[in-house]
Amino acid sequence: MPEIPEMLLRYLAARDAERDDHVNRALAALSDRERALVREAAVMGYVHGTLRGPRTEIDFPKDSAIVWQVIDACRAHPDLYPTISALTNANQEGGDA
Repeated sequence: MPEIPEMLLRYLAARDAERDDHVNRALAALSDRERALVREAAVMGYVHGTLRGPRTEIDFPKDSAIVWQVIDACRAHPDLYPTISALTNANQEGGDA
């Protein structure tokens, strides 16, 4: 198997860090109550969506991993999810949410 170039690994790590930063900014922009509502809605949507598939053993990720995935997915589609997407710009220097 060919070795992955170091430059590509650094690029992927930087992109992962950037995605983490966006999700963390979104969560930081929420009040405790809003954060709880987002968590409950995201997790329930994930669970219901997963249960619509074949009924095999399901190993659900932790709530925090689901919330991270949902916020990151919203950021990827700002035209469909403008409210959550706008939070990723919150707390950014010079940026407005």
